[in-house]
Amino acid sequence: MKILIVDDEKLARMNIIKQFDSSFTVIESNSYEDALRKIENHSFDICYIDLKLSVSEELLGLKLIPLSVKKGFYTVVMTSIDDETIAEEAYDLGCQDVYNKGNEESHISETINRYFLSKESFTEDFLFKDVLPTQNKKYKEELKKLLKIIPTELPICVLGESGTGKSHLARAIHELSKRKGKFVELNCATFSGDTLKSELFGHTKGSFTGAVSDKIGKLQEAHQGTLFLDEIGSMSLEMQEGLLKAIEEKSFYPVGSNKLVKSEFRVICATLDDLEVLIKSGKFRFDLFQRISGYTFTQPALRNRREDIFPIIKTKLLGSRKIIFKEEAKKILENYPWPGNIRELLRFAEVISLNNSGVIRAEDVTQFTKNSTFKASNGLLEDYHYALIKKIGLKDFLDQFTREVVLKSLEENRNKARQAIKELGISSATFYRYIDKKDELGMPMVMQEREHYNELH
Repeated sequence: MKILIVDDEKLARMNIIKQFDSSFTVIESNSYEDALRKIENHSFDICYIDLKLSVSEELLGLKLIPLSVKKGFYTVVMTSIDDETIAEEAYDLGCQDVYNKGNEESHISETINRYFLSKESFTEDFLFKDVLPTQNKKYKEELKKLLKIIPTELPICVLGESGTGKSHLARAIHELSKRKGKFVELNCATFSGDTLKSELFGHTKGSFTGAVSDKIGKLQEAHQGTLFLDEIGSMSLEMQEGLLKAIEEKSFYPVGSNKLVKSEFRVICATLDDLEVLIKSGKFRFDLFQRISGYTFTQPALRNRREDIFPIIKTKLLGSRKIIFKEEAKKILENYPWPGNIRELLRFAEVISLNNSGVIRAEDVTQFTKNSTFKASNGLLEDYHYALIKKIGLKDFLDQFTREVVLKSLEENRNKARQAIKELGISSATFYRYIDKKDELGMPMVMQEREHYNELH
């Protein structure tokens, strides 16, 4: 890649240059006239422009933006002027990014990521064919929205049933973000108490029984990279407090140490749980929820994107011998509910790759589905429902679920309580048990009907 840096201050240029490794060709320019010649006569992938290039003419750098954009360069303004009006003018002239000077390490990384993601064919080919193969229109549209978030530092919360590929998606986000550091994964449900604290923050030798040597925690491993916290809803309130502080301050103390460790990392979390329900029940911190849910993305169940069954199988078997599916086998696969989602489908792909004939028939598919360890639900109970029930208890779950149903019915029936009661097939007593007084504010019709109900009873 070829980079042009336009700034009249040598130190400012050096601060940008040192963010690039030897794989980049970096050209410097210290004046408007020199930058103009270079832009007109050469080709660059990214052009960084400072606005103050002359003492006599203020904001001279603005004149370079249309020229750079016209040549097809990815144009970035990095300035010491913190003025929204000027930033707006720079955007109006066509530049893609505007940053204030002072955090070049983060800004340069982000602009490089945005440059790659601006190449639509590159990202879509990579994402939809190689990483997350899909032909589902709705899923594609959601992934396109996610692409705009990937280059930023915004935390991402991935929701979805077990086996839908939340971990795989998190890794893809990391790879596309081009972050310098590693992708570090921790399943919070696998550990608890001091063990989870040690995994996350690390520990020093002798800090507790069994700590025979120093251990680097996941937070430190993820420096300049991505920390993926799977099943974050299972984390205790004490651990949530420590994690929140580490995310906010980008620093922490390993267990048994008084030495502060700094780590810059991006957080991606995943969960089966409804975190808002856990917050209401006092089992999840609202302030941590705000920190980790900058952008929420839901991985759809495989049964809702059946057109992706064969693209996923094809990607899994890439490089293997050719496998032929008979029409009867295809129909069974397309109609199967896939309770284990993509995890179950990938297991199926592993099994068929060992098929001696290379031709998959109906009986081969039936044998797999019959012996599969993934069991379908009865159509009502989903995996994430069951996980939440185990966490907050069946009574609390049923109470909160019933309340949401009652409020939803009220909304659809324009706050007419009698119609909602009739539609739901419940008694008035049951209905009003789930309507708080505060809910009735702004619902005069409901208040009147409750008063009438109270008079009769």
